[in-house]
Amino acid sequence: MRKIRTTFFYFFFYTWTIIFFIVFSPVKFFTRNFVVKLSNLWSLIINFLCVRILGVSVIVYGKNNIPRNKSILVASNHQSAWETFFFTFLFNDPIFILKKELRFIPIMSWYFNKLGFIFIDRSKGLNSLKHIINSIKKLKDKSPKTFIIFPEGTRLLPGEKKELLAPGVFAIRKILNLPVIPVTHNSGEYWHNKKFLKTQGTIHVKIFPELKSKDKEVFFNKLKDCFYCKKSSQ
Repeated sequence: MRKIRTTFFYFFFYTWTIIFFIVFSPVKFFTRNFVVKLSNLWSLIINFLCVRILGVSVIVYGKNNIPRNKSILVASNHQSAWETFFFTFLFNDPIFILKKELRFIPIMSWYFNKLGFIFIDRSKGLNSLKHIINSIKKLKDKSPKTFIIFPEGTRLLPGEKKELLAPGVFAIRKILNLPVIPVTHNSGEYWHNKKFLKTQGTIHVKIFPELKSKDKEVFFNKLKDCFYCKKSSQ
């Protein structure tokens, strides 16, 4: 049954995605607002398929911790591809901070550019961080935005921990005075990273209150508590 569910899911997933991107491929002629609506539509259907075919449902805790009418930086743990399309659905018009390799995906990269996604080139070190900070500042000065970053830097298995989180999260908070909202989830238990088969179950997403510490060590200790404390993802 698990294999049948997953096969059906991917059939509809790729059918929907191929039709969608063929029909809406001339993205450079669309307004950004229209592309946001298209992105939300694509994510909505994918989440619907997850629930109805895979049997993977979601419970979100702490929505009241999301500040309204102001720019924020969502710092999330990273376990699978699932969070990228679910967060689009959850936060509505977020701007992801992603590794540079993703900007070369055919057609989708056109959407990433139109939506204003920011790309990290880790080989450039401090210059890459400056680029991220300047990009965020430029966007948030226009209107309130939700920026999403994965401080672990790569997808980890459930239960796996990253001792050193990306220092850029704290730098962005300090320089731009941007509220950091930690988010944790257990998507990797059901949406297994780089594996065909998915497992039926419920993903728990928890949104924490803003991290307000101005001390770097305290800030990262609290962020790791959010990510790795077992009760945090329940």
